Amino acid sequence: MKLWVISEEVVARFGNELGACGIELVVCSTDAIQEGANGFLLTKESDGKLLQERVQQLGTGPWLALVYGSDVPYDWADTLHTQYEHTGEYEVIRMALFTHERALLGGEPDGRWMRFLCRQLARYSLVTMVCGMREVDEALRQLPRYLAWKEQFYIELGASCDEKGISLLQVSRALGMDKRIGHGWLYPSRQDSSLIVRWLVKECRLVLQKANIQRIVLWGEDSLWEQMSSDWLAGKDVAMYTGEDKPIPNKRMTRWTLYDSWQDAIKDADLLVIGNAAGTTIAELPLSELVSRMRHSYVIDAAACFPVQEAQSYFQAYRAIGENTNVWE
Repeated sequence: MKLWVISEEVVARFGNELGACGIELVVCSTDAIQEGANGFLLTKESDGKLLQERVQQLGTGPWLALVYGSDVPYDWADTLHTQYEHTGEYEVIRMALFTHERALLGGEPDGRWMRFLCRQLARYSLVTMVCGMREVDEALRQLPRYLAWKEQFYIELGASCDEKGISLLQVSRALGMDKRIGHGWLYPSRQDSSLIVRWLVKECRLVLQKANIQRIVLWGEDSLWEQMSSDWLAGKDVAMYTGEDKPIPNKRMTRWTLYDSWQDAIKDADLLVIGNAAGTTIAELPLSELVSRMRHSYVIDAAACFPVQEAQSYFQAYRAIGENTNVWE
């Protein structure tokens, strides 16, 4: 399946995740129109103008108008559907992708493009659920709230596990045996990182009191570190790595030294602080290699990247949420 988009920015943002579903994105132009596609990908309300501009050029429909992404206004897909329902120019489908190969599709169950898209996603091993467009909007609105509530519960449970000297990892696995709960509880793409930041700062202050720490590495997306105060880092050599090996834009500003490779970032580090592991390979790295590059192997991990027993055997000290009670004593 091939869909036109309004700009290269849309291709850069959504090309990989939709490409994994067999959906190719092409910037809409006169040449692209002549080459042909199945319809349009709409990721924000202003993209709707593209549909109106291309109606006469495209000819007889219906073409697919696939509404996708978190920047789409609530109920906008349903409004588009009402607008084009009687003209037959576009079939509007609201789409959302979830982890573990799941897709949510909102639109007419018997629509031509709905049936086509369901078959397309099935070929790429995605399980689909078809519902109304507003149901997709509501699910996307409520999902971050639910995940935030769930994360807060487990952080509070982790504090209880610390007090009792038991493992949050084991308790969460036990709770997850009930299918209503599941095993995944860390929320990597959170909008509000205040709970994680508070836990990290508390644990970092403890290790700074107990060990001679001069060089600190912050590993995780910069949106997380932007929410963290820097007073506890005063006088320290602080490196930052976002989790992706790529050149750093010249105009990019940060409070700390930003590295484009993890090897350079952790060189001679005393303390590695892992905020999140989204988009990174840290959980796949050999622990021996991490340790060999650090001066002191103290690790505070809010993303639970490593099995606790393995981490304990390699690092001088390893602290994850609800694990290793009194590790700095």
